[in-house]
Amino acid sequence: MVRVLPLMSKLNFLEYNVNPNDSVDIADVIIKLRLLGFQQISTAKNEKATMWALNSCVLLLSRHENTSTGLSGLGVNTDVAPDNSRHCETTGMNVVKDVNGLNIYSFPLSTFKDTYDKHFITMHEAGSATSLEFYAGVVYRSTASMNMFTSELKFKEVKKTPDFITTACSLNRFNILWDLHNDIGKIDTLVIKTDDISDTIAKMIANGFESKSLQPQRIIDIEQKYSKDNEYPPIHFVKGWGLNLGGTSKSYVVEKCFENALPNLDIIISQRYNHNGLNQETLMYYSTLNTSQLEEQHA
Repeated sequence: MVRVLPLMSKLNFLEYNVNPNDSVDIADVIIKLRLLGFQQISTAKNEKATMWALNSCVLLLSRHENTSTGLSGLGVNTDVAPDNSRHCETTGMNVVKDVNGLNIYSFPLSTFKDTYDKHFITMHEAGSATSLEFYAGVVYRSTASMNMFTSELKFKEVKKTPDFITTACSLNRFNILWDLHNDIGKIDTLVIKTDDISDTIAKMIANGFESKSLQPQRIIDIEQKYSKDNEYPPIHFVKGWGLNLGGTSKSYVVEKCFENALPNLDIIISQRYNHNGLNQETLMYYSTLNTSQLEEQHA
């Protein structure tokens, strides 16, 4: 049995879809997954999907013609399936689409292994070549389906600001940041936690992943943090790696965003100190950049 299976039953997994009618070649997506450190751990017996894993990060790779290329689903361990769920022939799990078309997979812990073994053929061990540990969460550019997550999937609202509402999965460390300023109905940002951000960044840059430098004003904002408190990581480390810094000295994150690490999906690499969720300060900065880019494209 692939060693990642017990972790899959405790952690949420993500689904990434490659639409065969889009201009995205699934072979290129597979190459990027491998460069990130993912390994294919199994294939569905009906050959409609494959499962990939990197340490505790698990990804279902699908090819649906009715879904755009990008992050297309979320799997949650729960004993109660959301309303209107149906049986998924590929995974054996319950699945329902939310109002934006996102697939919500649900599965009870007690039957997970039997369901998995019945529908997948195991192949390899999970990847472990990089220091990416687990999915910290996603940014959802909509609030239309938030009620499903809070009432049926038991996500807890843990923070609300004028920009975001943060909800946390009651069973593990996965968070959803609901964007109050955009309603495009997409998840376009994924945050992955690492315990060694410099090692991870070095490997990603060596493998061809690109990240833009911080804007001058953001650098000034970070320098002002240091002028008030010098208990953050060494400033030469933060500046040298071009890291975004958010929070307070007692609870902070350092991050690096890689745009389109997978097609239509930005991946933010995050290392945290006494910080258990997604940092709204840093993600607001990236959201502002994304909004500006969209406005430039439509100008």
